[in-house]
Amino acid sequence: MQYDYIIVGAGAAGCVLANRLTEDPAVRVALIEAGPDQNSRKTIVKMPLAMVTFMAPALAFFGGAKFMSWFQSEPEPGLQGRKIELPRGKGTGGSTNVNGQIFIRGQREDFDHWRDLGNQGWGYDDLLPYFKKVERFELLADAKTAKQIKVKSRALGEFIDPAYHGTDGPLNLAPPRSVNTMTNVYLEAAQQAGFEFNADFNGERQNGIGYYTFTHRKGERHSAEAAYIDPVRHRPNLVILSNCKALRVLLEGRRATGVEVESEGRKETISAKEVILSAGSFVSPHLLMLSGIGDRKELEAYDIPVVNHLPGVGKNLQDHLDITLEYKAKTTGPYGISWKAFPRNIVHVLDWFLRRRGLFASTTAEAGGFISTRPDTDRPDAQLFFCAGVANTQNAAGFTGHGFLLHVTELRPNSIGNISLKSADPHEKPSIIFNFFRDKSTMHTLREGFKIIRHIVSQPAFKPHLDREVSPGPDIQSDGAIEAFIRQTVGTLFHPVGTCSMGHGMMAVVDPTNLRVHGIKALRVVDASVMPAIVSANTVAATYCLAEKAADLIKAEHK
Repeated sequence: MQYDYIIVGAGAAGCVLANRLTEDPAVRVALIEAGPDQNSRKTIVKMPLAMVTFMAPALAFFGGAKFMSWFQSEPEPGLQGRKIELPRGKGTGGSTNVNGQIFIRGQREDFDHWRDLGNQGWGYDDLLPYFKKVERFELLADAKTAKQIKVKSRALGEFIDPAYHGTDGPLNLAPPRSVNTMTNVYLEAAQQAGFEFNADFNGERQNGIGYYTFTHRKGERHSAEAAYIDPVRHRPNLVILSNCKALRVLLEGRRATGVEVESEGRKETISAKEVILSAGSFVSPHLLMLSGIGDRKELEAYDIPVVNHLPGVGKNLQDHLDITLEYKAKTTGPYGISWKAFPRNIVHVLDWFLRRRGLFASTTAEAGGFISTRPDTDRPDAQLFFCAGVANTQNAAGFTGHGFLLHVTELRPNSIGNISLKSADPHEKPSIIFNFFRDKSTMHTLREGFKIIRHIVSQPAFKPHLDREVSPGPDIQSDGAIEAFIRQTVGTLFHPVGTCSMGHGMMAVVDPTNLRVHGIKALRVVDASVMPAIVSANTVAATYCLAEKAADLIKAEHK
């Protein structure tokens, strides 16, 4: 059987495309996914707190391991040879099954920068309609939710400008379902430290501190599968091929004709009029290279016949840098396991199963902020995360006792890395290097953000709750000591982008007018890898947005 479209990868972008392209009943679509299907009703996926189990090998018995695909960086010269573990989601829904659910678009300047790099039609004003198309913004769509959280005796919903939001899109967005007392302590302390409250990081301005917006609905995770696939999986023109690994794109000359896949140990060919790679910033460039599209020298080194010399494939890798400070509390306010908190934790279990509220309806990172670490500009270059407990994706075993974490993330690091082949074997994962703290990449933002976190925690609001700083500890004071701590502990926020960058220059991989791979017919890339520069926020929102726009571009060609 020949399909009109094969979509490789059922993450955020792939799910959007599968939904939108099959709106036309005459269009047949095959959605290929390396992991399992029908995940959105599984408890471990639905429960927001369960995210901490996906990335901890010691907690694999909960069943999260089957939703994960692990990569690893090469030894990073700027990190004294340290390797970084790089988890990605696997299964229909992709990383939206396992992520922290935070939905932040980025800054106007991010998308205007895309446009100014030569990508017409990708500026902020061009993309705002697509951001609105994605979302059902609950603070506007549901009067009850709008009144749930109070800010200075006013309902949070009263602070929202409807010009920036949609209310009838597939993806449900909402503030925290249940707010931990320590989250409000953080917000009070941050305001005491001089930072303004911002009710909507996706509104006119990103600056300030406030509650995060999450991809959840009625206390459950709302994944790309739940939002875009489950409502349409009955369509006869949509076929989902799960547990099916794409090995390479099949080409006749310079035209894509299908995909070679492997399922249950058997290889087969799936044919289509067009192939769309939506496998993410590690896998999409890897598939291109395995198919003979990439840098000539690299392909020839592994005896891969060169179909099209595109030196930008796998280059321009970018990700957010992140460090964490850990604090021990002297109260049981933060989430955690202790004898004193035992009765409350039993209530939390019942509260989620009966009302979808409480601890298990939270990822613990309920609030944060966007700040500038530079006195010459107020454009945020750092993101803060407050976790009302010690357990999170970087410390999934930290349930015992009571404490809290504060993250600082560099939004626009200057490190540029790359993805490259290790062999011509599609089962061998590619080589990944980020080049953190090399060339123009410095520690300024993380170092100054580290100091800002300590300034916030030193405010009166924290005094009744704070016992001590656990990591790195009070002995770390000088800039040199702070930078040593950063080098030893920094990681990524698992937001890789850029490795199939859109544009028109020599290093561009896809055409911004249609996201077709340069020099190849009937082949596109639609996922975070086409972003020419990383956005100043968690990247999933921008991925949903670009996929919605891509769907319109594709459909417009075939009217």
